[in-house]
Amino acid sequence: MIRLISFAAALGIAALLVLIVMSSMEMSLGAGLLATVDTGWGVTTMVDLYLGLFVMTGWIAHRERSIPRTLAWFVGLCLLGNLTTLVYLFIASLRAKSVDDLFRRVPR
Repeated sequence: MIRLISFAAALGIAALLVLIVMSSMEMSLGAGLLATVDTGWGVTTMVDLYLGLFVMTGWIAHRERSIPRTLAWFVGLCLLGNLTTLVYLFIASLRAKSVDDLFRRVPR
């Protein structure tokens, strides 16, 4: 099961990278953000995204036990969104021996 999680995270990373490149070719990030927050649904989507990213930061903080590492991942989450989530999950799943290990603290 843990290898399936690694595979799914890798697929998600690849898919997001392709979508980011395609979107960047269509319009700038700034123009895309302005178009997104121009509607109620766009604002709702952004709030939903960032609430989820704060939850993800909590999981990372629980696992990492290091304020500098947690802050680095938090900055990545704020700048790159769920691409960072998938990278963290991919790395964690490669190091894990079981799904339970994903919820245990990282040994020092």
